[in-house]
Amino acid sequence: MPRTKRGNAPSIRDVAAVANVSVPTMSRYLKDPERVSEKKREAIAAAIEKLNYRPNPIARALALDMSESITVMSADTRLYGRTQTIFGIERKAQEIGYPITICVLDPRGGERMLSNVRSCLDRSPAGVILIDFDRLTDSVVSRIPASTPMVIIGGPRHERRAQIHLCEYDSAYAMTRRLLELGHETVHYVSVPADVDARADGWRMALSDAKVPAPAPIATTWDAEDAIEIGRRLGEDPSVTAIFAGNDEVAMGLMRGLTLAGRRVPDDVSVAGFDDHTLSKVWNPPLTTVRQRFSEAGEHAVALLKEQIDDVVNDCSRGEAWTVFDRIAGDLVERESTAPRRS
Repeated sequence: MPRTKRGNAPSIRDVAAVANVSVPTMSRYLKDPERVSEKKREAIAAAIEKLNYRPNPIARALALDMSESITVMSADTRLYGRTQTIFGIERKAQEIGYPITICVLDPRGGERMLSNVRSCLDRSPAGVILIDFDRLTDSVVSRIPASTPMVIIGGPRHERRAQIHLCEYDSAYAMTRRLLELGHETVHYVSVPADVDARADGWRMALSDAKVPAPAPIATTWDAEDAIEIGRRLGEDPSVTAIFAGNDEVAMGLMRGLTLAGRRVPDDVSVAGFDDHTLSKVWNPPLTTVRQRFSEAGEHAVALLKEQIDDVVNDCSRGEAWTVFDRIAGDLVERESTAPRRS
């Protein structure tokens, strides 16, 4: 007779495995058998009889209260990194039989954002994935019960939660070092909005380690058009020969502004971005950037979340999946927008 990892009697998960159905299908069967196809009802009934399954009242209640969906919390879902991360989440969730719901958080924070969180939790999701590219965790995580399965992608470390780290600091450091290796005396940085910018920190530390003065970083918005004027202004300064942008869309706007100022990329100014946007390789010139593995991070988050959900459904003790800290490093991709500094 199958046993859970703690040696208990057969669980909902065990029955689902023998019946060859998903845990959400088992949950639907327990709530309302008529919502499950006749073929699957027969398979589940046969598995229950074979295993002599007697549901644990607590675990069964948890399964019945579960909405059978994964809630994804994120701020502006239009931005490239978020869309690619959600794509990975959707693909993996579909594979294991969980639908997803998107909860858009108000980036202004405060009561507006907390109201978004409460509304999401009222739906009793099976688990939560927080895409924390805006450093929202401090206010959001404290509102999510510790018993709720949860995985955070990005953001500062939370020791009691599972988290996936995209190593932005390390990638920004490597990109800045590469631009210096090309002979540029310094690297200018144009930042995207962020309360804590790991990319800026990596840029700054690379310059410091190379004993190169760091120009004042220039802040811009998520709108690439706003970067055009910044590129034009930087292009009017002949000492500017290398620019590192906080993301690829900003880098593209900067390149347009440099062209308007009469500077050529990369002959006069090297430009590098971050994220490896789908347009980066077809831009003119193709953009040097850091390839972030957003989709992979989304898929991995779902896999970790499923382990946590299974622990809840099976009334098991928490495993490593509840607090694991995994790193998914980016890759430096050199294209034609960067070149050795001309003497």
